[in-house]
Amino acid sequence: MKVLNFARRLSKSAVTVSEEIRSALAEKSKPVVSLESTIITHGFPYPANIEMAKKVEEAVRSSGAVPATCAFIKGKPFVGLTETQLEQMAESKAVNKVSRRDVGVTMAQGLDGGTTIAGTMILSQLAGIKVFATGGLGGVHKDGHVTMDVSADLTELARTPVSVVCSGPKSILDIARTMEYLETQGVFVATLNDNNRSNVEIPGFFCRDSGVLSPYQFSSWKEAAAIVHNSNNVMGLTSSNLFCVPPPEDVALPSEFIEKVIVDATAKAAEQKISGKHLTPFLLKSVAEASDGKSVECNKNFVVNNAIAASHLARELLDIEAQGPKVNFVPSTSIKKDTPKAVSVEEPTKDVADKVDTLIIGSIALDTISVFDKEATMGDSNPGKSRSSVGGVGYNVSLAHKYASRGSTYRFISAVGDDFAGKSLLNELDKTHGDTSGIKVVPSSQTAQYTAMLDPQGELVLACADMTILEQPDNQAFLKEQIVRAQPGTIVVDCNFSPEMLSSLLQVVKRELQYEPKVIVEPTSAPKSSRIGQVNTKNLGVFPNNTISMITPTVAELASIHSTFSRRELFDDYDEWFPALDSLGINSQFREKMASQANKHEVLKFLLEKGVIQQCFQLIPYIPTIAVKLGKKGVVLVKLSTDVEAYKSIPTSSPYAPSFIYTSEGSMVEEQRVGVVIEYFPIPKANHDLNVVNVTGAGDTFLGVLSSHVSSYDWLSSEVKTIEQEWALWESIYNAQVASGLSIQSHEAISPEIKKLTTTH
Repeated sequence: MKVLNFARRLSKSAVTVSEEIRSALAEKSKPVVSLESTIITHGFPYPANIEMAKKVEEAVRSSGAVPATCAFIKGKPFVGLTETQLEQMAESKAVNKVSRRDVGVTMAQGLDGGTTIAGTMILSQLAGIKVFATGGLGGVHKDGHVTMDVSADLTELARTPVSVVCSGPKSILDIARTMEYLETQGVFVATLNDNNRSNVEIPGFFCRDSGVLSPYQFSSWKEAAAIVHNSNNVMGLTSSNLFCVPPPEDVALPSEFIEKVIVDATAKAAEQKISGKHLTPFLLKSVAEASDGKSVECNKNFVVNNAIAASHLARELLDIEAQGPKVNFVPSTSIKKDTPKAVSVEEPTKDVADKVDTLIIGSIALDTISVFDKEATMGDSNPGKSRSSVGGVGYNVSLAHKYASRGSTYRFISAVGDDFAGKSLLNELDKTHGDTSGIKVVPSSQTAQYTAMLDPQGELVLACADMTILEQPDNQAFLKEQIVRAQPGTIVVDCNFSPEMLSSLLQVVKRELQYEPKVIVEPTSAPKSSRIGQVNTKNLGVFPNNTISMITPTVAELASIHSTFSRRELFDDYDEWFPALDSLGINSQFREKMASQANKHEVLKFLLEKGVIQQCFQLIPYIPTIAVKLGKKGVVLVKLSTDVEAYKSIPTSSPYAPSFIYTSEGSMVEEQRVGVVIEYFPIPKANHDLNVVNVTGAGDTFLGVLSSHVSSYDWLSSEVKTIEQEWALWESIYNAQVASGLSIQSHEAISPEIKKLTTTH
């Protein structure tokens, strides 16, 4: 597929990054540390400013890192300045001070601009730099609760995942209120405990102490790097981490002296009506005069000190990222020889072909299904019938996939305990699949179990799923080995895995495979479906760089997924998500068209009233194909297409054609019309008046049959290459629904009758 560029004006392509920095970031060969430029343009007079800039850059280089001074030159954002550019910024007398609000005007008017903490963080993130060194932090002014004079640095820390190393808030500020503000914004703050103190205070810029206790403390940069890694890389949080370094003892100023100077200077500022952006320079000048220039020397020293510290942090972070997850897998030795053997990470089974078309990763469990003889009385024992069998979403999907496959290869990946249930499941799996090489046996662990209670009509009343074994972090290395080994064209995974496991799996897909497999995620249940939205956003990606190709939620599961994305503010991404969404042409005319058609199509009215269509629209930049299971109403497919014009010429004479198709007008992106397509498939006539026995395997059957056809027909592609491709999709959904009906009427979770279904494509 042609790679499309949805980038907005302020994007990575708008920033000029030096070749040295680009290479270091791309090759991960050296750590990179960002540096601000207001210290050059507004901090010191010439030539002290250029001397200071060079000294700080040299400190970074001497520490084994690459300096990345950020600035705007004639309206163009730069990350990494040449010596000539540094001189230019140092000598210029008409330089804008660039925070977030000033970016647009600086670019539009072609101005030179020195970047503040906020401005530097923005450019750093766009360049891919994760660590930034500065002097003192902006914050809440002494009378900020009255004047609302709060630095934009604080809000930037809350929204931009670039870790900052500084010497605490400037002493002229209300440090206690600054810390309260950062806590409210969810910004992690910690102070380096460089002399084994029991109580560590936030440093006050010129002073080692401020009278305000630090929320957290750390004793090494390795420890700090682990915090950054887990916060931003593992969990995908979009806020910064603030690491405060007390100024060296030999240059720090007494806090009592500084406090008195600031009180006097603040009073003078009030008398002279000095406020806003002019207040901070006035107060700092007053401190410099009162200290006979010692505050200036202190400032210079701790800026260099912070640059060295940030270099250490960047190095430790680079090392952690290079190592990846540390997992030790110990294969079980307690299973008897006559039990089918599971594969270990170190020694994959040799007698099974490695590569497969489809890899199905998910749960296998001992299922116990109980059916009440009559309506249940809650809180009491009820008569009924129970039966146990092999189950689990992953197993069920793999079994349906097997029944529906026509020659394509697959492998099921899961984990069991070394208990009696685990041995039983392995024996059964050996009979049904003939390949247990994808099953990991976890010592001293309990095999997953699922217990469901059904009413006399076969409808689910209550269920309990214990899938703890799948959430163990030790599974990460095993999954990676299995994915790399299989080189699958399609990967199906259920949400019984933890968000961390799902994120790790997607990371393997992005980094370890030399191609882009189709990844289909089964949400599993409304509570567990939220895990899709909890994965690291870097591993999720926005179209056309998305990792997940398709999800198959129910209406409730879709709402849960959408809610999680919303809570994580993934719909507030105006750099990648919004441009992709904006290009789809989901404008007021298209919405009005659907609203008017709702009177003709009862299902469309239902979908709009429930917010199904609207939720899909917001999600498809992250997940370009969404098949929503509507129960007795059928299935609606909402997908992103890079060829919406083609849908106007696809014949609907196929017996499996959807009841209605709507396409947005879309927009032209690099000679392709990108838009959204909505297709509705009612339940087949074969599924009318079903004799419902149980519904536990209906959704799993749907996905298993659907996934069995993906490897044969490329209908998960965003491009329409042939009419047959789209017709194959329609028939696949039809057969998946018919198969679900067969399972609903079967005592087995997955009906063996699926084997009899035929396809024309």
